[in-house]
Amino acid sequence: MHLLRSLFLVVILSALVIPRAEAEPTDVAGTAIASRVDPTSEEPSSGPPPGKGPLAAAGYQHGFRTGINGGGSFATSTGFAAGQIGYPVGDGYILGGQLAWQGDWYSFYGRNGVTLPDQTRPWGTVQSFAVSASLGRRFGNWWMNAAFTTRFSYEDGASLGDSFNPGGIIAAQYTFSPSLKLGGGVLVNARMEEEPLIIPIPFVYWEILDNLVLSNSIAPDAYPRGPGLEIAWRPDPAWSLAFGGRWEYRRFRLNQAGPEIQRGGVGEDEGVPLWVRLTWRMGDHLRVDFLAGASVANRLRLADANGKVLRSVGTDSIPHLGAFLSYRF
Repeated sequence: MHLLRSLFLVVILSALVIPRAEAEPTDVAGTAIASRVDPTSEEPSSGPPPGKGPLAAAGYQHGFRTGINGGGSFATSTGFAAGQIGYPVGDGYILGGQLAWQGDWYSFYGRNGVTLPDQTRPWGTVQSFAVSASLGRRFGNWWMNAAFTTRFSYEDGASLGDSFNPGGIIAAQYTFSPSLKLGGGVLVNARMEEEPLIIPIPFVYWEILDNLVLSNSIAPDAYPRGPGLEIAWRPDPAWSLAFGGRWEYRRFRLNQAGPEIQRGGVGEDEGVPLWVRLTWRMGDHLRVDFLAGASVANRLRLADANGKVLRSVGTDSIPHLGAFLSYRF
């Protein structure tokens, strides 16, 4: 019930508290990756036209039960919610903001390599809340953007103050033509009990053919957009079929339950999901996405409160299904 109330609160805040804007919003993902660098771009396959008002989005993804190296198995269910807005400020500047939530329900079965001898599971329900702000400006064919995100990632019952993970990104994109836009940026993200994560992020929007596009800015609006890429076929304005993949990395604070050595420790979940996506756009406002695929190169890690790794194990591929809904006002 706590997770359902959290999801409901984020959706309501996204849709009602954030007022209507007249300018294009900057898309700042819940992962602090502003993957749609230029919010003025009119990508036909990226859902409702950007810049037509506030956005509210939600989604659900189920990861089916799969084996853990060394024995045992686990499954996950994940909920997503996000809302964003943008305002013109000053001479050509756009100030953007976003709320984002992600909840992961983990179920572990049997003895496995990530579970300590005197516990039944390494962690249970994990939540992440993020509030992002960004500022962007166009200079001729260049679009420049900077974003800052405050994020809390924690297992239910963990200390909120010890779960803080701020991050930011600086990025630029150049428009060669309406069908080709390239750019890049640098993501810096703090990690609990670990060195900051610094990743170069490329940005691509390339209409290879009239109905074929290669991009990393066209994924579902509620789906956090990490380093990855999609190629999408658009037979008509209402439908698109895409194949894509990306790298995912989650690090979160554990609660005080379980063996003393792991209390207040850190959990990690890393993998590379690959998927096929079917998108249906109903007019200029509503977008529905269905995903099916599998995550590969997965790894689960358990560390103590000082960041010392206690367990690190790989898993089999994780089949998954997902559905996403977004509405731009």
